[in-house]
Amino acid sequence: MKTLVKTFAVVALLITTSLAHATDNNTDPKKTMSFEIGLFQSKNSMKMNVIIEKTADKDLIVRLRDSKGEILVTEHVNKKDTSYHAKYDMSELVDGKYTFEFTQGRDKMVKEVNLVTTKPTEINRQITLN
Repeated sequence: MKTLVKTFAVVALLITTSLAHATDNNTDPKKTMSFEIGLFQSKNSMKMNVIIEKTADKDLIVRLRDSKGEILVTEHVNKKDTSYHAKYDMSELVDGKYTFEFTQGRDKMVKEVNLVTTKPTEINRQITLN
């Protein structure tokens, strides 16, 4: 039963992260970002993978915020690093909206993740022969 609940929670997280959107706070739509972000869920787990490829030689800050805007995690990516990969364990978090913020100088990207636990519908049917 626990496996079934976890499976539904993983499916719900996968669906909501596939629908997650990125917003760009830059006012110039022609300006390209100095970094690229990949965000995806690890298979059969409640962990989010964050992959960053940087083109600018600047520090980058990664923040995970809850729906109230409180910072849960802050990571610093050194300006000398051109790539970054981390796994964020979401299993201990309560259901709700979370945002990953990526900031490098004036460039900022926000990706939203919805964590939803759905209860499985279980049908208990039996056939008996008399």
